[in-house]
Amino acid sequence: MSFADNLVYLRQHYGVTQEALAEQLGVSRQTVSKWEANINFPETDKLLMLCDLYHTNLDDLMRGSVQIANVHDTELYDAHMNRHSLAVAAIPSLVLIGVGLLIMFDASGFPSNLSTVVLFMFIIAASIIGIVTGLGHTEFKRKHAGIDPHYPADVLDRFGRRFTAMIAIGVGIILLDVIALIGFSPENVDIVDLGFITFHFDLFMGPFLFVMAVAVGVLVYAGMQKEKYDRSEITYIAKDGTVKPNDPRTKTATELKRDHILGCICGAIMILAVVVFLVWGFLPSVGDFASGGFDKFELKEYIRGGYGGFAVSWIAFPVGGLLCAVVCVIGSALFKSNEELIAEARKENPWVKIEDDASVSDAPDPSHRNAH
Repeated sequence: MSFADNLVYLRQHYGVTQEALAEQLGVSRQTVSKWEANINFPETDKLLMLCDLYHTNLDDLMRGSVQIANVHDTELYDAHMNRHSLAVAAIPSLVLIGVGLLIMFDASGFPSNLSTVVLFMFIIAASIIGIVTGLGHTEFKRKHAGIDPHYPADVLDRFGRRFTAMIAIGVGIILLDVIALIGFSPENVDIVDLGFITFHFDLFMGPFLFVMAVAVGVLVYAGMQKEKYDRSEITYIAKDGTVKPNDPRTKTATELKRDHILGCICGAIMILAVVVFLVWGFLPSVGDFASGGFDKFELKEYIRGGYGGFAVSWIAFPVGGLLCAVVCVIGSALFKSNEELIAEARKENPWVKIEDDASVSDAPDPSHRNAH
């Protein structure tokens, strides 16, 4: 493809008119039209601005095919992010399945040490998956530092409908799961007698957590897929003196600092969640340790009674995740500039109209109009 073909493809791909591109580059619309007609070429500084605006390199823009490069980047990025999304979604699901098995085995009379081993096997599996996918994701970004995927509008539209369906399904499963647990929950008894069968009520908690694991996996996968299509991890830093394109992935130094602060706070919260999980799991009763310790039967009763232990301490992770979400929502609202707030308002509600000072001052006085 020639430079003219690449320029036309990029402009149309980003939905930019010739007039808008000319304004961004500080040239006339006729100049852009001549570039696209292959009559003449832009100067070097304009070429570099085009590369910054459309996130491409000079070699592809002048001699290669930007379209082919984008298709290859998109396919490679899409395949990797799909695997990464599945791996991340599997981590909390495995932990919930392990907790469910722990409660069921404990209620069935299995030795407490064996049920704890089962839980740790799932925790170890989740930890290994987290380490492998995290390091693999970091390595993928290192090897493909210049990757810049783009999805067609129809693909984004289809995902928008799927995302809504996945969120609705995940939330619906959680609500139905809670309703089922409440409906089958007996009052003030641990043993349920249905006439034809008698069993411990804790056996209900296993299926409850299994269903919850599916719902959480669906919600996490939906969130990861949204990040994939938003390309939220691909960030361009706006340079001083250049025009910042209308791309949410381009951030200023202030915005990067804000994201770094929020990330550090969330990291600290999750580290504290791990500490709570381990301390609450291994030390069900600090007082009993101080007074001479307790045997394994007393430890089992503490865990079953809800005073501590890994059967209860897993709650630290969802609480930590919710606290991170609260911090991100509040922090992003506090640190956002007026321009970002206006842009988000327009995105959330296209009917939002922003009236500038000039339009207000030039507008006729309503009282004067009514007087006539």
